[in-house]
Amino acid sequence: MRDYSDSEFPWIHIHTFGFDHGVPETAIGCLLVDLRGVDFDDPNLQDHLKGRGGKDADVIEHVMASRMAFTKLEQTVGQAKALLDFNAKKNFTVRVLIGDHDGRTRSVVVGDAVAEILNARGIPAEVEHHHLATDAQK
Repeated sequence: MRDYSDSEFPWIHIHTFGFDHGVPETAIGCLLVDLRGVDFDDPNLQDHLKGRGGKDADVIEHVMASRMAFTKLEQTVGQAKALLDFNAKKNFTVRVLIGDHDGRTRSVVVGDAVAEILNARGIPAEVEHHHLATDAQK
């Protein structure tokens, strides 16, 4: 098993997006996580959370309270790690694309959580949110 903790750059690049806007371009070493069919509670169905983005503490709490949240997080982290271990032999980084419908809520929460878990396990990861618009919407 390779030790990634001394790396000066991220080994895993996480991109959150909305399928309604299209899937970001990708290359070799990509994991696509489609949250549209996952049993996550949708914050947009709650009047007090409607319109808020995935950086909002109440939205994060709502999504993470979903029955399948931690199962999906561990599954995604495991898949990303397996893909990384395979690609690291060639010094390839891994891209993880995490999408929901609009790219503003569940994908953002899950993307941030996956990066946090990977970083805590010594695997440098970074996140880019493609469709999380302005700070006012976070």
